[in-house]
Amino acid sequence: MDSSQLIAAIRFADSAFPSGGFAFSSGLEGAHRDGLVLDDADVTAFVVEQLDGRWHRGDRVILRRAWAAADPADADRLAEASATMSVLREASRRAGAATLATFAAFTDGVACYRARVLTGEVPGHLPVAQALCLRASGLTRDTAEAVTAWQVIAGITGAALRLGICGHLGAQRIHTDLTPTLVDVLRREPPSMPAPFTAFGDIAAQRRTSGVRMFAS
Repeated sequence: MDSSQLIAAIRFADSAFPSGGFAFSSGLEGAHRDGLVLDDADVTAFVVEQLDGRWHRGDRVILRRAWAAADPADADRLAEASATMSVLREASRRAGAATLATFAAFTDGVACYRARVLTGEVPGHLPVAQALCLRASGLTRDTAEAVTAWQVIAGITGAALRLGICGHLGAQRIHTDLTPTLVDVLRREPPSMPAPFTAFGDIAAQRRTSGVRMFAS
């Protein structure tokens, strides 16, 4: 990886980068409310399931299809069809829209697809937006996959911080514990068709409970 790739990867993987993930917990909030995710170890286990069951078996497959296509619309529609959980489907659309809006402000080749999303021609799911935006920014596919996988980890640990499940040092311990898992997942070949399934996280995200929610998923 050359210096420009490294700098871009650091920039886009930074939790402060406005990619739209700040509003979503991937079901962590619901699981915490139910008393099922209470400490660092629980958060680590939650992320492991999300990395394999949702990112590797779902989003990564869509990202690769969108990356290889001149027009990622078919990959976008496949993402819509494979997103069986309504809350997570809407979260992916909203995060994708936020990602496209951010990159359209400074990256060529993004605004046209964003316009198609705004008119409702295509759904604009997150992995499609990530493929389009990161490719237009000059990243390689491998680097883009590392960035988006890290965003899964950072997004969930960031939610855990805001929910008070862990502190800042705890989040760093979680990141350290997850590094071997992340490296292993990145080395594996994803399936040819998306088949996302994270039973624990899916149920937690979809459940409707009374009271004020901090996150949209």
